[in-house]
Amino acid sequence: MESEVRIKRIVLKRMERCIVCHRHFHPDDITVISRESEMWTMLVECTDCHARNFVAAVLNDGDPEEAQLALRRLSEQAVSDFKELQPPEIIAEAPFDTTSEPVSASDVVDMYEFLNTFDGNFKALIKP
Repeated sequence: MESEVRIKRIVLKRMERCIVCHRHFHPDDITVISRESEMWTMLVECTDCHARNFVAAVLNDGDPEEAQLALRRLSEQAVSDFKELQPPEIIAEAPFDTTSEPVSASDVVDMYEFLNTFDGNFKALIKP
């Protein structure tokens, strides 16, 4: 357990912040995926934006090329898993109305003017 804390500290020194939202990482953001004698693979996930990074820590005389290969396999597996996700079923889709007129430039100007003066009070807007 002490070695896990130490390795997480080293990873946090190298990866201080999320590259997407710049949130500082914490030890709880790191999940150890595999632990071998010469290499650990980990997932560092931002709890704010959910950006994920795979990290390989090479220990002792571990092979850096093997670490790169392990990271490549993890990345390929993540992409494969993502592609297999099915989109949620559409519960009900409103039919496309082909009888209505297209939006005109005048409609856009009217909406712009309305939104410029709209105070955000939807209750007053839809009140009978």
